[in-house]
Amino acid sequence: MKIKAEFWQRAFLAFTVGLFLSCAARVSQAQELDRTKKPASGAPVTLRIPAMQIRTLKNGIKVGVLEQHEIPLVAVRVVVDAAPTLDPAGKEGVAALTSAMLAEGTTTRTADQLAEAFADLGNGVSPNGFTTVTANVDSSLALLADMLLHPSFPASSLERLRQNNMANIKRLKDNPQYLARRVEVNVLWGSGHPYERSVTEQSLGAITRDDLVAFHGKYYRPQNVKFVVSGDITPAAAVAKLESAFGKWRAGGFKARYNIPPAKTAAAGTIYLYDRPSSPQSVLLVGAVGPTRTSPDYYAIDLMNTALGGAFSSRLNLNLREKHSFTYGANSGFQYRMPPQPGEFIASSAVATAKTDSALVEMMHEFRDVRGARPLTADELTFAKSTETKSLPMNFETIDEIANAGVTILRDGLPLSYFNTISARMRGVTLAQANAAAKKYIDPSKLVIVVVGDRKEIEPSLRAAKLGPVVVVDENGQPVK
Repeated sequence: MKIKAEFWQRAFLAFTVGLFLSCAARVSQAQELDRTKKPASGAPVTLRIPAMQIRTLKNGIKVGVLEQHEIPLVAVRVVVDAAPTLDPAGKEGVAALTSAMLAEGTTTRTADQLAEAFADLGNGVSPNGFTTVTANVDSSLALLADMLLHPSFPASSLERLRQNNMANIKRLKDNPQYLARRVEVNVLWGSGHPYERSVTEQSLGAITRDDLVAFHGKYYRPQNVKFVVSGDITPAAAVAKLESAFGKWRAGGFKARYNIPPAKTAAAGTIYLYDRPSSPQSVLLVGAVGPTRTSPDYYAIDLMNTALGGAFSSRLNLNLREKHSFTYGANSGFQYRMPPQPGEFIASSAVATAKTDSALVEMMHEFRDVRGARPLTADELTFAKSTETKSLPMNFETIDEIANAGVTILRDGLPLSYFNTISARMRGVTLAQANAAAKKYIDPSKLVIVVVGDRKEIEPSLRAAKLGPVVVVDENGQPVK
């Protein structure tokens, strides 16, 4: 026993001495580092995701397949071209309710029976698709096909979803960001425009089961549907399985088409003020008509906006938050719709009520400067490129994320190599191109300015700032006294 005790004492002593010497060496090495110099980053790594392979089912449905055989998982996504802009006038909400009702039961299964089938599989299946182990693809596709092709639209489920949506609308009316957006789309696009129309309690109340059946019959057809399949599956296997599940889905109905009228010409420089009494903050929202997703300026626009308002260290946030402490955050971005529809530019911030006028002055100052007095610098463009390209790999870590990337390609009509070339395309944007994008797409004379806040507290200072006329409006953008 004495020998064993001595052995362990010596072993512990040797470990302690070794640990001390190791730590001392590391401390010595750390002291030699020049911490005044930023460590050099490695060479940029080119993003690589599986190449999308396009196939077509016999009924005309396009299928995009992205093979990834590292783990036995398969993700299937459904892209249905049946947007809310297709809602019948006065019945806004039909498209969303139709989609939601597909999971509420089929002609052969109730909602409870669908849930039991999902439990038996060990994975969920929604009308938008599923992710499952390779062995469960056929069974999951059968359930997906049942929901898409044979929905029963039970009246009780429709009423439950209707009431849930009505309650949500009531909650939204207490949300200043929602109210600002409602005013902005009304002023920018005009009353009755497809992009202005929104779901209301009245429109929900007008929707009948027959409306959902009719919408499904018109637009849930092969000509308006695409599939994306990613994961442990070959294109040939994917096509065979989809043909088995959806081969009897016949064309008919209508091809989804969007006749989008031009935006209303908003009064340049006008501030549209929505009164929200006792609001502790004011919401600033600035908007404009934007380019299409397929614009040749897309990469220059994206990088320009990253420097302007798309990142924490962008101009807007550094100004309103870091320099002046007006807000917790300010941002801007370009939102895109399915081509060839136009997109939108939107900048927003929630600011302290007492600083509403000052914050708006600074926001507009940044818009003017970026296209004139203080264009983007080479350092800002380098920062934007680094931010955008180095964050890309995080969007492709899972089979689901790869499938979602495929959805983007098919939905927006992008080149099949889009994600594998995006880094190089961004690195190729010049400073002149980024600044040209600012001049072209950030035009203060075309910006709609909306402020939601306590009128009695902020109207006098907004008028005194002399940024432009102040018009008090309701949520539909109509002037009020």
